[in-house]
Amino acid sequence: MNIKVYQAGLKFMLINTVKRLFNGEVYFEHSLDHGIYGKIKADATIDQNNLNKIKEYMHTMVQQDLPFSKKTVGKNEAYNFYKNKGNYEKAHNVLNISNEIVSMVSLEGQYNYFYSHDMPLSTKVLEYFDLYYVKDNEFVLIYPFNGKLSFTFRHKIHDAFVRCNAWADNIGIKYVSDINEIVSAGGAHDLVRKCDIVYDSHLYEISRNVVEQNKKILLLAGPSSSGKTTSSRKLSLYLSTIGYNAIPISLDDFFIDKDKTPLKADGTKDFESIRAIDLNLFYEDMTKLLNGEEVHLPIYDFVSGTHTLAENATKLTGKDIIVIEGLHAINPELTSKLDQKLLYKVYISPFTPLGIDRHNYVSTTDNRLLRRMIRDFKTRGMSPETTLLSWNSVREGEEQYIFPYTDTVDYILNTSFLYEIGMLKVYAEPLLASIPMESEAYFEARRLLDSFRPFYPISSEYIEEDCLLREFIGGSVFERNE
Repeated sequence: MNIKVYQAGLKFMLINTVKRLFNGEVYFEHSLDHGIYGKIKADATIDQNNLNKIKEYMHTMVQQDLPFSKKTVGKNEAYNFYKNKGNYEKAHNVLNISNEIVSMVSLEGQYNYFYSHDMPLSTKVLEYFDLYYVKDNEFVLIYPFNGKLSFTFRHKIHDAFVRCNAWADNIGIKYVSDINEIVSAGGAHDLVRKCDIVYDSHLYEISRNVVEQNKKILLLAGPSSSGKTTSSRKLSLYLSTIGYNAIPISLDDFFIDKDKTPLKADGTKDFESIRAIDLNLFYEDMTKLLNGEEVHLPIYDFVSGTHTLAENATKLTGKDIIVIEGLHAINPELTSKLDQKLLYKVYISPFTPLGIDRHNYVSTTDNRLLRRMIRDFKTRGMSPETTLLSWNSVREGEEQYIFPYTDTVDYILNTSFLYEIGMLKVYAEPLLASIPMESEAYFEARRLLDSFRPFYPISSEYIEEDCLLREFIGGSVFERNE
């Protein structure tokens, strides 16, 4: 079963259970590891004991094999249904659906809409789940990953969401409907500038931390399409504004020769393994630089699969800071032999603090997928179908080589922009719509199209040339400076 369908079924069961047992409402806010973080508003305090009661009742629902039933209603009927319940953000989204009919799903007499093509046939198939207690009225709904329940509470990622949520709430933005009201009132340009200022303020904060804490190596890592290139370039600029010179280094240049690349179980080369990095060469070069010696850094040739040494030597001065960007930059194994007091680690990813409605949020993973698909098509000539079909493989590498180390970093850099889905949809919509029905990627393309349908489009003319999003849609000043 598609994991999105499984998640939708679990969420609906939880919503119904909280309503039945505590006459409460559930708010799902964001993903966290292999779970969904949420809050509960109810007359009773949802402590560990009450959360266990919710879990027990959900297991009872599984055993009862309750059907998920579809009901097709007119758009006006659905709009009035949510408006009368006080679910104004859901009513707004229904109002903006192009179809005149809406397919709602019912479970035990309660109706909802989850923006997915399908729901499970019944609760019987949803036996694998758990509820993790965060604190009173806060929880994580854990779903199966690779056939088992595996969850780690990523404290620093959660804190990054909390921080961004607080800022978004402060400027009156919680749901897509809030963004749409700003766009329709002609305020899109101001919103873009506000988001850019917040992102830049994080870069300045990181730069100040590195200097004030006497760090010599700044390491940046993040999953695909997080904006590592632009972030590292802009961090270098921010360091220069306070009198420090950044020496950029890409871990890709430390790849071992292609013929020595480790193999996966299926016999293909594993370029994402840390064993694909020449760890000894990296340690030797970094040690020499930190000791004030000259170093001819490697330059990897992806065509030949070998590396050469740079003609010009690199040597650190008292105001030089090494900025290293790469998949394994925050992996402790990479830097275990270096003086830890000299390192400053940053994990970057777009953590979007935005709900489509109270039960559906903007997926960080989908956000990155849209970025990657647009960039692959524009700069690498790759079809959207190819990007969608290869995405699971990309995600496997991230799960293995990045996510386990997020709580070891010094700073989480949130590279999301509240407005970006509305802007990205302008580029993504025709790409996704072009995927034919016979393609294996067709249903995933349709799911993505449905997921950003509630967003009003936003023109890219408001996006400055040094904005991180230019890394994906084109026109970045950093591309022209290469």
